[in-house]
Amino acid sequence: MEHLREHALAQPRTSAERRLFRVLIDQLALAPAHGSYLPMSDDPLLQPVLTALEQHPEDERSLAEWARELHTTERTLERRCQQHLGLSFSEWRQRLRVVKALAMLEQGHAVEAIALDLGYSSASAFIAMFRRMTGTTPDKVRGQAFVAP
Repeated sequence: MEHLREHALAQPRTSAERRLFRVLIDQLALAPAHGSYLPMSDDPLLQPVLTALEQHPEDERSLAEWARELHTTERTLERRCQQHLGLSFSEWRQRLRVVKALAMLEQGHAVEAIALDLGYSSASAFIAMFRRMTGTTPDKVRGQAFVAP
């Protein structure tokens, strides 16, 4: 997969590339299934927080603030995040923002507008998070043309 990414192979052009694609497909078929990139939960404490953040990803309330609002402790909420989501609260929020950003990039929104819509104070802070989470920049994602094989 790293080779495909490095060489920006969206569609095989040579017999060697076709073989590589077939091997990749075979390996993906054998790989264990993993949960969603953005797991959700119907836990009574987590569900209202996740739903609110999904609707308003720019919401900057801390885990401590959410805990106070829900009349529980920060530790309890963090433990439930780990149990039900397999992620920390901050990791989940970053993934949510990446998912939202990808959709906005696909719609042609400007990086600066996406950053502000997602609650970042600057485009550079958003770009740094996006690069850390995805390994690439928002502009590169927007510029990629995905061609179905």
